[in-house]
Amino acid sequence: MSVAGGGGGESSVDPKMTAGIGIIGGLVGIYLTPINPVLGPLLAALGAVCAIVWGADAIARVASYGLGTGVPSIGYMSLSVGIIGALAGIAGGIMLGSAYTIIAPLLGVVLAVILGGVIALIAKKIVGMKIPVLVTGTMELTGAAAISVLGFSAAIAGSYAMAPILKSVVVTGFIGLLFILNTMAIQHPFNACLGPQEDRARTLKLAGATGFISMALVGLLGIGTSKAWWVIAIIGALAWFICMRMFMQASKEDAASVAWSGMWPKEEEH
Repeated sequence: MSVAGGGGGESSVDPKMTAGIGIIGGLVGIYLTPINPVLGPLLAALGAVCAIVWGADAIARVASYGLGTGVPSIGYMSLSVGIIGALAGIAGGIMLGSAYTIIAPLLGVVLAVILGGVIALIAKKIVGMKIPVLVTGTMELTGAAAISVLGFSAAIAGSYAMAPILKSVVVTGFIGLLFILNTMAIQHPFNACLGPQEDRARTLKLAGATGFISMALVGLLGIGTSKAWWVIAIIGALAWFICMRMFMQASKEDAASVAWSGMWPKEEEH
């Protein structure tokens, strides 16, 4: 449970578990992209969703020390760093040759984590932000951001190499859409659920919903570039429905009461 506004509440979900899901699930999904024209991009998209769930948990742990007003800002900052690190990492495939491509996604994540750590240290030591988990939390967030962007980019392009991603994601402008899409998917769950009675398991059910609806949209972005676009879109939409239903059920179970307020009144009833 979190106490947003008071800081540092106990979480009902082990952070090590979400980190493991995000790092292992995300990177494995990305690296399996080339195995099959349909299955590979699907796994990359699922890997991105794993990273989004990890990022949603990380942002909840950092932002629980404030009033919640910093949730969107640290979300956008982390995605900015994640995109810079991810693109810098995979760009090495062009500069150093095809043999380098295999480690490019991992290097991109490492660069994003390092940049996130530097920014957090500046915020803590120079700006003076008194958040105990700021450095580790920001490093987790930027790492999750990089993996989520790489995963969705690989799903659209059908590869994690720089050339296909440059052609299908960067030149088309989809990278800008992923910036907004992934930020919202990561920061919205805690932004919507924060408060004294926030339950991390319930929050992460919403994170699954935001991650999968993003996956469905990414599937549509892959029309014309990926044979798996329709599979990604359909599975993303179905999984979104399941996760959203789980979140709504959890919300009803935890609520003191649920009342239907009715439709808005007609003008003459004001």
